[in-house]
Amino acid sequence: MDIANSTEVPIIYDLNLTGGADPYGHIKDAWGADALNNAIKMWIASYRGEAIRNPNSGGYITQWLMKPMNEANIPSITMSIKDGIEQDFSPSLTINAVTVTPNYVQRYWKIYLDVYSSDLKIRTQVSANIKNQV
Repeated sequence: MDIANSTEVPIIYDLNLTGGADPYGHIKDAWGADALNNAIKMWIASYRGEAIRNPNSGGYITQWLMKPMNEANIPSITMSIKDGIEQDFSPSLTINAVTVTPNYVQRYWKIYLDVYSSDLKIRTQVSANIKNQV
């Protein structure tokens, strides 16, 4: 996003999750829905206790990566995602959709989230593949 030429500056900012630099040598950044998308992806991959100032946040999904993959775990993973989004994100997010799909051949969970922040007026869809550890 070209902030210098923008008439509307989003109020949420983050460094780009994939890193790198733009053609001018500046670290890539993310604004608005892209920044929210980054935050959710980092949250999905986090382990409980990783956040220094909030040791009880994160890790809602990673606990399920240490269990065998099966259809019975899908409702538990889905509920963990919903609980975590409600507890860890401020301003709060409205969850429009959560889908958890196992890929047994490659041993990962495909997680899809559609969320909306009424405070920020931002909607984003996040898709992440998380490798199962068992």
